[in-house]
Amino acid sequence: MKKITLSLIMLATVLCAAAQKPKTELPEPALPIDERTHLVTYQDVVKQEGTPKVLYDRAMTWVKKFYKNTNEVVKSADSTKCVINMRSSVRIYSKQKDGTMMAKNIVYYNFKLECRENRYRYTITDFNERAQSAAPIENWFKTDSPYWSPSQYEWLNQIDKQINELIESLTEGMLPPEVYEDEW
Repeated sequence: MKKITLSLIMLATVLCAAAQKPKTELPEPALPIDERTHLVTYQDVVKQEGTPKVLYDRAMTWVKKFYKNTNEVVKSADSTKCVINMRSSVRIYSKQKDGTMMAKNIVYYNFKLECRENRYRYTITDFNERAQSAAPIENWFKTDSPYWSPSQYEWLNQIDKQINELIESLTEGMLPPEVYEDEW
C-alpha cells in the first residue's frame, strides 16, 4: 500500500512539473510603449529647418519613394494643415526547424506625419496582426498567457527592426536636397 501511495505521489509530482510552462530567459523586446494608451508607439519630434509646406512636400516625396503603392498607403493628405495619415504593414517571419525563415503574417500599423515650422513629428502606432478580428501585438508581451510562445518576442523584434529602418529612411528623406553646382 505504501508503494502505491508513494508511486502516486511521485507520478503527481512529475505531471505537475511537466505541466509547468518553462520560464523564458529571453529578454523582453524594447519596443516603446505609450504610458497613456499602453500601445506600442514610435513618436518623435525632429527639428528640421523649413516651412510647414516645404517639410510637407519633402514628406510626400519620401512617401512616394518609400512605399510601392502610395494610393493604398496614404489614407489622407492635407496640404493646408501639412498632415499625412497612412496605413501600412510589415511582414513577420517564423523560423522553421531547419533554420529557414517562412512568412508568418502581416502586421498593420497607422503612421501620421505632421509638419510645423522648423520641425516635423511622426507617430507610428496601432499595430495589429492580420486576423479575423483585431489582434494587437501588445498581447505578445504577456508571457503568462497560455497562448504565449518565445517566437512572439522574435516577431516583436522583427517589427522593431523594420520600423527603425523606416524611421531612419524618413529622417534621411526629410533632409534638404543637396544642391549641385556644375562649375566648368
